[in-house]
Amino acid sequence: MEINFYQCDEQISRSIAPLMLKVIEEKKKVLILVSNQSQMKEIDDVLWSYGKNKFIPHITVYDKDFDFKRQPIVISDKEENANDAEYLVLIKDVSENFLSNFSRIFYFYDQLNIDEAKVLMPKYKKVAAKFEAFKKQDGKWIKGV
Repeated sequence: MEINFYQCDEQISRSIAPLMLKVIEEKKKVLILVSNQSQMKEIDDVLWSYGKNKFIPHITVYDKDFDFKRQPIVISDKEENANDAEYLVLIKDVSENFLSNFSRIFYFYDQLNIDEAKVLMPKYKKVAAKFEAFKKQDGKWIKGV
């Protein structure tokens, strides 16, 4: 399992959107796990409106009229892999057991959550086969935080 930590210098949802485009290009599925419905709405709104011609197909776990297994991106506040995703995007801590369901994990945090991220890094390093940390500066991801 590969785990990457990303320290954002902007709104977390704006940093997640370009990654979702890459996931779609790779024909992979991703679960975005958030702490609350406010974060869910923020990410949902950004994915609907990111770029002029770049709608990012996704649903939330509360959109009931969809077959979750067919969705490339599901945004959820529940530790449940509703779309059988291979990738997991986190904005909160989860159980180690849940992490084991994914081949790649992306943990995003901002300046407000830096202390929590510093506490979580050793835990995630311990379970990762490969671990990297990045910090966004001037629009570019710099390796090693």
